[in-house]
Amino acid sequence: MVTKDENERLTRVEGDAPMGRMIRENYWIPFALSSHLTSCDAPMPVRLLGENYVAFRGENGAIGFFDELCPHRRASLTLARVEGDGMRCIYHGWKIDEGGCVVDAPTQTVRAEQFAKRVPVMHFPVREAGGLAWVWLGGTQAPAFPELPFEGAVEDNSWLSVSVAPCNWLQGVEGTIDSVHAGTLHQTWLQNAARMQDNSHIGLALAGPPTYETEAAPYGLQAVALRPTADGRTYARVTQFFMPLVCVVPFGRARPLEGSVFAFAPVDDNNHLLFYGYYSDEPQGLPVDMGVVNPDHQPDPRDFAGVRGHRGNLWGQDRALLKAGHHTGFGRTLLEEDLVVQTSMGPIVDRSKECLSSSDVAVAHARKLLLDALTAAGAGDLPPGSAHTPTAVRMPNALEFVFDEGVEWRDVVVTLLADG
Repeated sequence: MVTKDENERLTRVEGDAPMGRMIRENYWIPFALSSHLTSCDAPMPVRLLGENYVAFRGENGAIGFFDELCPHRRASLTLARVEGDGMRCIYHGWKIDEGGCVVDAPTQTVRAEQFAKRVPVMHFPVREAGGLAWVWLGGTQAPAFPELPFEGAVEDNSWLSVSVAPCNWLQGVEGTIDSVHAGTLHQTWLQNAARMQDNSHIGLALAGPPTYETEAAPYGLQAVALRPTADGRTYARVTQFFMPLVCVVPFGRARPLEGSVFAFAPVDDNNHLLFYGYYSDEPQGLPVDMGVVNPDHQPDPRDFAGVRGHRGNLWGQDRALLKAGHHTGFGRTLLEEDLVVQTSMGPIVDRSKECLSSSDVAVAHARKLLLDALTAAGAGDLPPGSAHTPTAVRMPNALEFVFDEGVEWRDVVVTLLADG
């Protein structure tokens, strides 16, 4: 359990809130699917940490990311024309290239070129990795980008989505770290997947609540869910939490490098974006249905889960479907179940009123890690996983494996990561 004051520190990201400042100054933030930034297409409005920005991809393929308002008269650049490698404001015709330089200021009639060079533009570095576009809001001099397990060759065999979540970012992060809910909340989807795939891991995942063990790591947190198997062994699922916005989770199939990625963009205090997807280093094709439960449902590519409605209409819950045997009554997508329950907590859940159980150890550990990171950042030290860390840390993949009695799971993890 956390106090009300700790809950404020953990969740608030707008303005000069310590958490927002720590994220801004230490971590790359995902803001869009790379595929949604099309060359010379309309500018994309972006909101992060309570501030408004605009992004676009120019003719040369590079992405520009600026403050939303034109430096001239502060008109919104979401209305701008994309011309070549820049954006031209429709109000007075000022043009800014993707590097953040004013290259044309038609309203300046004297020494226009020299004038344009002196105009300050709030622009920010962008990096594309793992099928996502990431921005560095900590200044124009960006540190190295971390090595992620879902970037590189696996991107050819990946699938990604984005969903709009009308609740605080930490509710999304904690939902991903909390593996124990899967066997309850997602049981209908898991049962269907088990019938459609020859997959013993799915059956194991349907077992009762696991025993959780966690361990701090240079990048954040390693959380393992341990479940007994019928033959007296133990099935382990290792989730990796890359502070503070990314988790990778085992997908449930035996592949050398495979998993599900959950990445979060804190829009403001009460909203976030969830980037969810699957990756593999083998071209085996995408897993069955990728969480689309209803085959007649066509998800919105810019809001895959699509939370419907509000408390008054139970967020679109189909009670007839529930009575017919579906566990939740949310039969469109797997992620809809996650986002609805997180939204049902309210815009920012009051964690001081929770009653945590033994299976919530990973969530509790993550909260302590974040609070300790805030203290460290406030003292001028680097929090775990900071992009400013002198020695780059390669982020490990999620893992799942079965081990014998008398074997220590940590030793298996070390061996598997070394082999990988």
